[in-house]
Amino acid sequence: MSDPAVKFSPRQQLALLVRILGSQGYDDKLAGHVSIRDRDDETLLVTPVGLFWEEVRASHILRVDYAGQVLQGEGRANPTIVFHGELHRARPDIRVALHNHPPYGTIWAAAGELPPLLDQSGANGGGKAVLYTEYEGAVLTPAVAARLAAAYGSADMAILAQHGTLVTATTVGEVLVRALSFEWRCRKAYEVACMGKQREELDSETAEALSRYALEYGEMLFEAYARRELARDPSLLD
Repeated sequence: MSDPAVKFSPRQQLALLVRILGSQGYDDKLAGHVSIRDRDDETLLVTPVGLFWEEVRASHILRVDYAGQVLQGEGRANPTIVFHGELHRARPDIRVALHNHPPYGTIWAAAGELPPLLDQSGANGGGKAVLYTEYEGAVLTPAVAARLAAAYGSADMAILAQHGTLVTATTVGEVLVRALSFEWRCRKAYEVACMGKQREELDSETAEALSRYALEYGEMLFEAYARRELARDPSLLD
């Protein structure tokens, strides 16, 4: 199956991605940043600081170097984007990195716990989830960023204790389905806990089988949500 995202430029992909995520609850005021490594020259496409994700357009997307210096575009990058640079440097397999404070993921971050995986929808995005206690909030220097990137290890998503969540992937479609599935996992684990019940986690074999088509499912999700966002605002591609 061909990736429907490729019909959009990388800047358009990033604008669509954050519009979709914003509409799905990734809307903690002006918080959050996303990077796409679209070429191998130690530069990244990133979202600017100061805009709600629901208003980001392709023309707002910045190109920065791994130190977070803006090379193309108007506006400012979040200073903590230096963490993304070191993350991409440490993990060449990561093409997209997403950080924000989604409601249910942030509940588990506040509790300092990794939510159990209790149902199939939470497994659809695949990937390895970890509790990431090393995160120190604002990451402003390359040295600190490099240490934290190393601590992320081989993970694909993380609860950042007392902070939020981090999700990484190979494509915008994969990061979308992984982020939405992880937030679903966090929500269902919280809701079951609120019922006063304890349930066994989904067994690893079943979880792996459910995630087998995460890439393909992510492509379909991205295409479907992109249609919705473009119907609302075709100018977001400008």
